Amino acid sequence: MKFLKKIGISLLAVTSITVLYADAQNCPGIESPDGRQALLKDIPPGPTIYAIPDNCKLTDPKFVQKKAEEGRKLYLSTKIANCVACHCAPNATGCGDVGPDLTGYMNTLFKAEYIGGQKKDIQWLFQRVADFRVQIPPEFKDNPYFNTMTVNLTTGALTYDQVCAITAYLMTLK
Repeated sequence: MKFLKKIGISLLAVTSITVLYADAQNCPGIESPDGRQALLKDIPPGPTIYAIPDNCKLTDPKFVQKKAEEGRKLYLSTKIANCVACHCAPNATGCGDVGPDLTGYMNTLFKAEYIGGQKKDIQWLFQRVADFRVQIPPEFKDNPYFNTMTVNLTTGALTYDQVCAITAYLMTLK
């Protein structure tokens, strides 16, 4: 009986190794010829400039107030936008400190001059949430501090509507 049990275990081990080997042959890994292609898929597309869509009426105070509540939920959500992982905001818990505290944003940081002399306006803020990388001055492109925000719209992490909502929320932080 022990002999049969050992043969069964040995056959199971050989079968498992064979299956793992077969799976490895079909999986593009580092050692496979397709490994480079698999790795390249993880590189996000280049920086993209976005215009505020027509249905995102960020110049309308009533629209901003209505949309801001949705934006606040996204901002605080650790499963969707997760802005709170890096930035604090009013009534936020578990704030990170990688990015600046955005409490009072429109009366403080938004009014401060941006490096490179870029003018901050609603379009600038929408772009900041969508894909900040186009706003990095050339002399800071390789500085890790300027390359820490998530790339939301270009990578598909957020939709236009979600970027609009978060922008509206940030516009209410006075």
